Amino acid sequence: MSTGPVPRVFAQPAPHRVSRNFLGPDLIARLLAHVEAKRDAFTPTQISSGKIDPDIRVSWLLRDLGGLRDALAARFLAIMDPMIADLRLSPFDLGRLEMEIVAHGDGAFYRRHIDTQTGAADRATDRALTSVLYFHAEPQNYSGGELRLHSILPLEEGGCFLDIMPEQDMLLLFPSWAPHEVRPISCPSGAFMDQRFAINCWYRSQRTP
Repeated sequence: MSTGPVPRVFAQPAPHRVSRNFLGPDLIARLLAHVEAKRDAFTPTQISSGKIDPDIRVSWLLRDLGGLRDALAARFLAIMDPMIADLRLSPFDLGRLEMEIVAHGDGAFYRRHIDTQTGAADRATDRALTSVLYFHAEPQNYSGGELRLHSILPLEEGGCFLDIMPEQDMLLLFPSWAPHEVRPISCPSGAFMDQRFAINCWYRSQRTP
């Protein structure tokens, strides 16, 4: 029995939005100073099983946003409702914001995944909307690191993808169920502050009792 044609929406990358100059130069400078001061506190990132697997993901993680947390949260919260409407997502009650800083150095990457199946377990909330804020020291001394936004349908079944190049102080938003990956990064100097940095911020929806 034929299942019929696959809906076109499954063969296209998920909806997404880009907002440039999101934080402004002063807050970017404070972020760079923060990561430099906390460089020894970064730890290797893990996959959903809680293990480090360099065949799937290579990067470094910092969850301590220090005195910047409140200012960053205010910026992310201010755009939540407009972006949910713009992306035509179902409205949801915010349970909490989940934020972290990730550093991608030479050879770093993250294979295809969806954010609803990664991260620490949470019985009260679910990741609903993903946002990524990119920043780096000037001049930029890395290349690559595009975020590849995939269709739900795999390439071999007629799906496609869209590569989005990170820029200084650029915010990228997409539904957390959207398949995506971080393409490999080249950072020839190997210097810590030459890496590609990003704030991952997840808007977590409150589960209904």
